[in-house]
Amino acid sequence: MDGINLTELKYLLLIFGIIFLAIFLVRKAVKKVKNEQEAKGSNRKKPIPVEKPKLTEDQFNRSWKSLSYLLLLAAAGNLYMVYTSLRSALTLPNAWVWWIDAIFSLLAAVAAVILWRKKEKLWVYIYFIFTCIPVFLFMSIQGTNFKVSALIHLFPLVLFYFVLQPVWSNLKD
Repeated sequence: MDGINLTELKYLLLIFGIIFLAIFLVRKAVKKVKNEQEAKGSNRKKPIPVEKPKLTEDQFNRSWKSLSYLLLLAAAGNLYMVYTSLRSALTLPNAWVWWIDAIFSLLAAVAAVILWRKKEKLWVYIYFIFTCIPVFLFMSIQGTNFKVSALIHLFPLVLFYFVLQPVWSNLKD
């Protein structure tokens, strides 16, 4: 303990040298790759995002005419949910949950019909809110039948997606 052993010092210097060399070579390689990427990047143009062309009025009307029956099918699905909710509210415990479901399902069906007539984005958002409130309610309550009801409520939203995805840019704001 009175001094540094020469053999230990040799090993310490050897380990330090290897680590220093590894760090130096990695840093040099990173700089080289970065310079190469910058050289390639300056020659290459950035891709321009391709915008989906807006439908003409005639194309929109034809698409709406062929797809809008799915909106009415979603409204019919919401009316079926009203029927099952009312039946459950009158026979099962936790009736308040089923009454809330019946009210919001009826409002969602009305919003779907209004969207079908007016073709406005506002009614899409309103429908989405009216449909999601029962889903959130059912998902927050314990019980398998409530979870299944939440999944059933998602079916009309899928129909809405298939209808609105191709014609979204042409709907009125």
